[in-house]
Amino acid sequence: MCCMWSTDNPPDIIEGTEPFESIEAAFGIVIDEDEALELYDMTLQEAAKRIIELQRQGTIQR
Repeated sequence: MCCMWSTDNPPDIIEGTEPFESIEAAFGIVIDEDEALELYDMTLQEAAKRIIELQRQGTIQR
């Protein structure tokens, strides 16, 4: 998922960035800092599975 951010100048903090805000809005979840870091390092397929798990668990509070 790291390809959703600039590889030349990646953000120092990814929580609350536009890509994650879009994911949160689209799937009705809230992604905290730890979850953001985990998702950032996942492949798209792994992240999709994790997002489905988060939906089933309910919202993660920041």
